[in-house]
Amino acid sequence: MRKTLLLLLFILVPALLAQAQYARLGAKVGGNLSRVQGSDGSSSLTNNLAGFNGGLILSYEFVSRLALQAELQYEQKGFVYDNYPISTNEVLTDDHRLHYLTLPLMLKLQKGGLFVEGGPYVGYLVGESTQVKRVDSQSAGSDNPVILGNYSLHLTDFERWDYGYTVGIGLELDNGFFVSLHNMGGLTSFSKALDQKNFGFKLSIGYLLRPPSVDEMML
Repeated sequence: MRKTLLLLLFILVPALLAQAQYARLGAKVGGNLSRVQGSDGSSSLTNNLAGFNGGLILSYEFVSRLALQAELQYEQKGFVYDNYPISTNEVLTDDHRLHYLTLPLMLKLQKGGLFVEGGPYVGYLVGESTQVKRVDSQSAGSDNPVILGNYSLHLTDFERWDYGYTVGIGLELDNGFFVSLHNMGGLTSFSKALDQKNFGFKLSIGYLLRPPSVDEMML
């Protein structure tokens, strides 16, 4: 899957850029809810993690409101352990937070102010700030659980590269301001030892420089 995505990028990007009419620069910021998927990411033992995203946009516009849009984003991903058992006597609880630089490359189709977009992304793990604790299973869920210690995690426990997809919808105003909602999903596990993949939704607001007028394009 990884090789297929990269091959498509190398084939499509030069062909689309050759037909570009003009470029637009912009930026976006927002929040996201992420969680874990995979055989080691049970939804009954994990919860959503609230995070932050933001970054820069470079959009190559085509005729008929078609664009190729690249973004350089900082994103917080991860999930929350909810009494996740690791032995007969211990469970895990609290935030499992990962910090990524991601590069989505999306085709964007716009009709009036509405737009849809989607494509692959490549992410690089730049840090982790987990607060996972080991809790005595007999006291888990009580008002005063017995904390046995921290569950130590390091960057070496994770795959540095993350590959996946992103699809979204949004509304762009004539002045260039927009709001968008995206779904994102990892296609490879971010853990070296477990089957755990990133998944989530993000809501963003942003601004794209207005496209040139017809007179400016004729110059």
